[in-house]
Amino acid sequence: MLEEIKKIQGINHTDFDSTITIWIEAAKLDLISVGIVNTLVNSNNPDQLIKNAIITYVLSFLDVSNSEMYAKSYSLQKDNLRHYGAYNGSEPVITITPEPTPVVTPEPSEEITEVEGS
Repeated sequence: MLEEIKKIQGINHTDFDSTITIWIEAAKLDLISVGIVNTLVNSNNPDQLIKNAIITYVLSFLDVSNSEMYAKSYSLQKDNLRHYGAYNGSEPVITITPEPTPVVTPEPSEEITEVEGS
């Protein structure tokens, strides 16, 4: 997630890596503190809603000119997550996997023959 945030902000050095990492961990703790399931937040591959919330949290500190917008967005995302049963532990987690594209095999075409005199 660190590299993704750096890419979003156009950061191509390591000067802020430790600070950004602290903000990533702070975002995770904040989500857990409002009741988001720990294992979902601290997963090696968090789902897109959690990942987006964490990135938005970090950007609220990192992108000074848009910090208020990111802070409000994070607050809304966090509130939505904490009310959704799969994230607060009151319902099972649903994972969405794309369905494979069906393979369509064409039916053999019928040969049409003309009959003389028709």
